[in-house]
Amino acid sequence: MLLYLPLILTCSLFVGEAEGRVTWTQTDLEPFPAGVEPTWNRTDLTLGSQDCPGGYSLVGDQCLMFVNHLNLPHGEAREYCHAVEGELVAITTATDFKNLVDYIHDSDFLARTFWVDGTDGEAEGVWVTSSGGAVPFGTPFWAAFEYRQQPDNSAGSEHCLSLPSRWFHYMNDVLCTDAKNFICEATIQKEPEVASAALAPFGPSAVGVGCTLPFVEVGGLCLMFVTWAEETWHEARQVCASVSGDLLAIADVEVLRAVYLHIQTGGLSGHTFWLGGTDVESEGTWVYTTGEPVPMGTPFWGLSEMSAPVQEPNGGTSENCLAIGNFYNFRDYSCDSLFNPVCVYTG
Repeated sequence: MLLYLPLILTCSLFVGEAEGRVTWTQTDLEPFPAGVEPTWNRTDLTLGSQDCPGGYSLVGDQCLMFVNHLNLPHGEAREYCHAVEGELVAITTATDFKNLVDYIHDSDFLARTFWVDGTDGEAEGVWVTSSGGAVPFGTPFWAAFEYRQQPDNSAGSEHCLSLPSRWFHYMNDVLCTDAKNFICEATIQKEPEVASAALAPFGPSAVGVGCTLPFVEVGGLCLMFVTWAEETWHEARQVCASVSGDLLAIADVEVLRAVYLHIQTGGLSGHTFWLGGTDVESEGTWVYTTGEPVPMGTPFWGLSEMSAPVQEPNGGTSENCLAIGNFYNFRDYSCDSLFNPVCVYTG
């Protein structure tokens, strides 16, 4: 039994509610008297939620505990989670990843680096969770720079999965002996709601009708990947308009994941595709041609400068149009660049 584990049962924890967040403060490290069982105030610790065990907060469809008062190696972090009837949080869907990152950003945890569930310790490059499930690869999960995406095992024995603050909480492989904060997950105490599939705002796929070639259905949308022509951003819009479409607007992270997988499995890697986003009207205010805002930050926008990471967009007034290329995160480019359009059918 690890020396810090008695603290789990012997600490008196005060929990405060501030803007929907849980705040933990250790106050008394004296052991309980013999024969006295410690208790948790479930009502206080769950902010009134009946969906999660005491000490856990409901984040999307997951019950999570953000352990910020301890920095532990990966294996000991897992043992801590086991002691509070949980496991390191497993990230298996793009939606769960976005919910988790949004919570980190909304809860003043931006400076924290967290362990999450995942290792390739048994077989290099085969990343699995503690339950044996596969850790998803690629976008939008793993940190991606212009010409390099994690995991890369750069130190030769980076076998554990973390969300580093300096890489804007994208996934990264690191040494398991590093000490970090961590996130535990407990079983939710209700059946999660089944999310409805993403549908096109209009057009055939919005009513469940199949797409007509040259459009293909991807993520519930009818899309055309124009790999045979490279155009400027404005010319790309004209190409899409000629087939009753417009440049694709991606506002749902599951659509981004579906587009990424289609590109990877469909032999489209190597192309850079225009999307319908721009900040030409107001620098830094990114909107789609539909008028809806372009989602910002992780898990949409890619990273630059691996040695001193910054997050896109970072091109200033010279790069005002949105495209996806290389690892298919969002990046800003000059609107006069020549890329392939990806069109969505609008009818």
